[in-house]
Amino acid sequence: MFCRQCGQQLADQAVACPHCGVATGYFPQVVAQNKSRTSYILFGALLGMIGLPGIHNFYAGYNQKGLVQLLVSVLSCWLLWIPMYIWAIVEICTVTHDSDGKPMY
Repeated sequence: MFCRQCGQQLADQAVACPHCGVATGYFPQVVAQNKSRTSYILFGALLGMIGLPGIHNFYAGYNQKGLVQLLVSVLSCWLLWIPMYIWAIVEICTVTHDSDGKPMY
């Protein structure tokens, strides 16, 4: 590939010309890594225990479920915290994939 500004030869995956600094239009693909199941379990168990159930779902990408668990706990003035925590414990025992369908390692 050649720079469209100065005509210098560039590597095929060059993001910018090293001679004149003009962008080449190439953007490397960013590959998302799988999420850690250990972190998911710790978020669910520990943060749920202190009254923040649902944070583990935000980590895994299940934003609606996480928001429901968190809002039910907060809006009920933590009266429904225990049912939300039980729900979180069931999820950390059964959920093995994130919201994109990728397995958590």
